Amino acid sequence: MANDWKIRADAYKAQVLASIPEAWRLKTKPSGKDVRHVAETSGILTPDEVQLLARDATQLAADIAARKFSAVQVATAYCKSAAVAHQTTNCIMDFFPDEALARAKWLDDELERTGKPVGVLHGVPISVKDMVALKGRRISAGYLGILESAEGVSAEDAVITAAFRAAGAVFYCKTTNPQAIMHLECDSFLGPTLNPFNTDLTPGGSTGGEAALIAAGGSVLGIGTDIGGSIRNPCANCGLYGFKPCASRLPKSGNMSGMPNQETIVGAIGPMGVSARDMELFVKVQLDAKPWKVDPSVVKMPWRPEEVEWVGGSKPRIGVQWHDGVCVPQPPMRAALRMAVDKLKAAGYEVVEVQPRKTWEAWLLLKELYFTDGGARVRGEAARTGEPILPLTEWVMTGATEKTPTQVMELVRQREAFRKDYAKYWESLNIDVMLLPAMPGPANVLGTSKYWLYTAFYNLVDYPGAVFPAGVQVDPKNPEHARDEPREYLSEDDKRTAEEYTPEKFENAPIDLQIIGGHWEEEKVMEALKIISKVVNP
Repeated sequence: MANDWKIRADAYKAQVLASIPEAWRLKTKPSGKDVRHVAETSGILTPDEVQLLARDATQLAADIAARKFSAVQVATAYCKSAAVAHQTTNCIMDFFPDEALARAKWLDDELERTGKPVGVLHGVPISVKDMVALKGRRISAGYLGILESAEGVSAEDAVITAAFRAAGAVFYCKTTNPQAIMHLECDSFLGPTLNPFNTDLTPGGSTGGEAALIAAGGSVLGIGTDIGGSIRNPCANCGLYGFKPCASRLPKSGNMSGMPNQETIVGAIGPMGVSARDMELFVKVQLDAKPWKVDPSVVKMPWRPEEVEWVGGSKPRIGVQWHDGVCVPQPPMRAALRMAVDKLKAAGYEVVEVQPRKTWEAWLLLKELYFTDGGARVRGEAARTGEPILPLTEWVMTGATEKTPTQVMELVRQREAFRKDYAKYWESLNIDVMLLPAMPGPANVLGTSKYWLYTAFYNLVDYPGAVFPAGVQVDPKNPEHARDEPREYLSEDDKRTAEEYTPEKFENAPIDLQIIGGHWEEEKVMEALKIISKVVNP
């Protein structure tokens, strides 16, 4: 039967929905496109549970350790809120509240027995992206065929989830990622995940399920991965904080890659959440666990923020890149960046303009590096069930051809030459970090996300980056958010991006800005994130 895969996919979606207790199910469909606060107003959570959702992970950990409330109370609140978030955004691919509550009860009992927390994340709920392994739970990489195979249940924790479990975290759900894990959206055999700010828009990708869940109040801290923007893009689309380290700084062993064992471009793993300090909490927990002892791909670099030195002296010297030379940002992004620069200058920070360098060349190289098999694995995985190759999957593979070993070596040579050239350019700038758009604009309309270079460029050069909410949402009444008049365009992508935008279409969508630092300068980016985000969006 031609649509047999669809029948099985729908059955699995129904199974996920059935894992939500009846008392946590919405009785009526929410009205309006903004569904961020449905959990809070649904009556499913108690007033005390709603209050729990207002804390970041750092505060939650401190309050649980101080016995202001129990791990069971926190887990119950987040399981309920996640259940509602899934019903409004389709963001969860595996939900296991009973397992979470049993774990939380054990943590409460241990705190009572020993008088001290199991670890620094004692009782803190953490949500997990589909492709990140969690023992005994489902994994699909966005393919029904993998979900239904022996690979579809993880035998062991990934190194990163094992470290969080040892630190006392509570796992309760896994979130959606797109087919092939290679969209800046989140669509697969499970259907599209929606943006809680405006359900006509995408939450981004590939870690879109995490972003939608966190933005809807269903998680406080999530695990994301990033090979082209997959932490920074969804966090930006959903008004969150996100942090992408260099590819070898945090452990990825045990995860399921979209292109396993391909090392031409290697993804990073990192946090997504609601505060700058939670980004550091996540990273510090991981590096304190010394992951290089069990994951040989991780460099032996403990967390050392005390070693940060600013070229600007007592304050960071900040570069600003207004656009990337290929695609001019849409009006709300430009307005947010101007506002941020004005605030930083008013606060006494030196801000200097930075010109883009070889942006389009970077994209042409990235397209070759992403799919050295010409897309054979992607097509093979889809063929296992007959599920179709989705339009954005086809788009990102456009022009990909299978490479010989000699051709792969030549591509790696070009990659290294590009990185060396950019490193020399970066050094000449004499800046600590660079502030720039996170994307060309707010979240895209579903199915239209086709510009990666504001984020993917920094995967190519392997520089750390972070995004943070600028405190701006698209407002049709704001004259700074009005659509541009026709102009001379830098490229076809620039023209398409300009023509796609109207403030009415993107109403309420949040705007994030991005911070980039030099290679291996994660600590500097993290310190800059805390400083800049506090000035721009206190």
